[in-house]
Amino acid sequence: MGGNTSQSGTTSHSKKTENNSKQNIQIYEEILRQLSHLCTDDQYPLCIFRQGTDVSSHDRIIEAISSPIKSEEFSNLLIKLIWNNRISIPRHEITKLFHDCCMFDLKQVLTEDMKTFQTNMLDNQCFSALTNSIGPNTTSEIEQEQFYQWVRTQFPTLFYGIEMWLRNRSTSSKSNKTSQEASASNRSLMKMNNILNPTLVWLLTHNIPILYLSADNSCTTLLDRMSSVLYDRMWDHLYDSHQDGSSLNRFQHHIFGYKAPIIILFEISDGYLFCLCCDEEFKESPKHFGGIQACLFQLKPIFKLVIEGPSIIFMNTKLRGLSAPGLFIGRDLAHTFLNIDGDFFNVKHLNGEGRLAAIDVWGVGGRKSAEEQNSLRQWENRQVEKSSKVKRSYEEEEAILNMAGIETRHAQEQL
Repeated sequence: MGGNTSQSGTTSHSKKTENNSKQNIQIYEEILRQLSHLCTDDQYPLCIFRQGTDVSSHDRIIEAISSPIKSEEFSNLLIKLIWNNRISIPRHEITKLFHDCCMFDLKQVLTEDMKTFQTNMLDNQCFSALTNSIGPNTTSEIEQEQFYQWVRTQFPTLFYGIEMWLRNRSTSSKSNKTSQEASASNRSLMKMNNILNPTLVWLLTHNIPILYLSADNSCTTLLDRMSSVLYDRMWDHLYDSHQDGSSLNRFQHHIFGYKAPIIILFEISDGYLFCLCCDEEFKESPKHFGGIQACLFQLKPIFKLVIEGPSIIFMNTKLRGLSAPGLFIGRDLAHTFLNIDGDFFNVKHLNGEGRLAAIDVWGVGGRKSAEEQNSLRQWENRQVEKSSKVKRSYEEEEAILNMAGIETRHAQEQL
């Protein structure tokens, strides 16, 4: 009797396992079918799912994306599939992986507006910069463990897009219109003539502090935030040196008075690209400023976080004797990572120097912050216009100058 019960339990377990296996195969085949609409056979992630791998790998992927708890297991599985039993792979394959990850995320964001996706949205220099940040560039190949550690510490959300896509496809629930789809229907795609391009939006969305991605309250996921930036909902374009004029005066005019965090992109003539994230109002100050979420990224030619934390920004163009005029990024003026001179023309950084080729400034405080800055400008313009229309007598002008400490008559004239 007991033996029959045991045998019955074993049979039941075997049938359950068999049914789960069949179900996983169906899910996997459906995933491949849907991926084929987004990728070619040689593009990630379709290429790694199509390659000849054992069924257990497929089952583990389904199990990982079916679990309500996210873990590093999914990244581990993907990296294992990418290496496909190889000890190391060439760097150019890693660069292509970054390219395909970015393209996959952007295609998800542009789901409702796929006709707008263009290959010029993909910045190959950016993908190379990511590859250059993995270990010494003297090595032509990258080992699996080396890449895994880099992802874990430097880019933990790299596979977020494919994981979320797979999770959505592995469940039968149908959600309503997503936030990124709503963004697409409400606004037009960002202009492509800025330093900030869709690839850099992808890179920054994955890496900058969440403070700079919080202005749009409708966003709940990383891809929502990416969409909001791409469709000009999240950030406001405050200054473009190509269109607004390249000078210190124009820079100050367009960003001073914006009382919220900003992001500044500095393009240098020697091929370097920096991104300064300032988490408070940008200003001239006799001392360093910036809060705990201020940071400086080097985006090209090697991607890396240069410095972060409070009091790393210093700008002085008026106070003599305090410092040389200009913008300085570093904890003190003796040890800086990025220096821009008072004319906003010459730049020095840790790896060299060059000319300031372009500046792009984005306000990240939301529409209200931009409107408040605009209202302040309008008020200032009205005051200037009002002052220009006031007619004063010579005596009134003289009295005003004297009150300001300017002597208008010499002693002999008063005798």
